[in-house]
Amino acid sequence: MASFEDAFRISNEGLLITLDVHAGSGRNAFPDGYNAWRKAIGIAITAPPIEGRANTAIIDLISEVMGISKSDVRIISGHQSSRKVIQIAGITPLQGKEMLAALF
Repeated sequence: MASFEDAFRISNEGLLITLDVHAGSGRNAFPDGYNAWRKAIGIAITAPPIEGRANTAIIDLISEVMGISKSDVRIISGHQSSRKVIQIAGITPLQGKEMLAALF
């Protein structure tokens, strides 16, 4: 059985997390399940995928839920896709797992 840790990778600047985004949802939720096929953690946001609104909402929600600064969260790929990779500065995979494990 796949674990949500499969969505984690390490970079020189911090932790990379693959996301499966549901923009225009009826609620904001992170994490919003785990897609084992895509090896991505789900995130639901109410903002529409128009003019970068969804991307801004993703950064806002992740920083709020994980208790980190918005400036530490950055989208590094998938700016116009439902599959995105974010980078969180200064967080190890173990710290990311501990932060998210209680939320699943």
